[in-house]
Order: sequence, then structure tokens, then C-alpha cells
Amino acid sequence: MGVVIHEHAVIGANVKIETNVTIGGARGKGVPIIGDNCLIGTGASIIGGVVIGDDVIIGAGAVVVNNVPDGSIVVGVPAKVIKSVPDEWLGIPKT
Repeated sequence: MGVVIHEHAVIGANVKIETNVTIGGARGKGVPIIGDNCLIGTGASIIGGVVIGDDVIIGAGAVVVNNVPDGSIVVGVPAKVIKSVPDEWLGIPKT
């Protein structure tokens, strides 16, 4: 299984990309910009000029066609936010 990444896509630091992922452009709609510390699950597709925030988890098989805010977990076709990433997963101490 391979990974396809558009040559102009922007991918932040510490991003884990699982197998069979597509990060691609759409004609006239730009290319994805992916923030830092993200996890992109197996078989996910990120299409067009979407902006993926920092600390985002994209579930396996999700199709992302809209922007995703920082610290979100998204799943589905099309991908939707189902919850926020828990602080303990981010390594942020609780106050």
C-alpha cells in the first residue's frame, strides 16, 4: 500500500501518515495544509485547499474536504468533527 502526497501540499512537523493515504489537490481549489502533531489514519483522503489544524486525528477511511480546527478528531465521509483530542493525549498537563 502506498501514500500519495501532492507535490505542493504543506505538511507540518511530527505528522504520522498511515498506509494508503491520499493528500491531494483539486483543480482550482488548492492543496492541503496540514498542521503539526497530526495523525492521519489508514486510507484517509485529504482533498483540495483544506487547512488541517495542529494536534488533529483523522480517522481511518475519512474523506476530508473541509477545514479542521486544532485539537479535533474527525471521521466519516465526508469527515466531521466528533470530539476534541483529550489533553492527556497531547501531553499537556492538566491545570
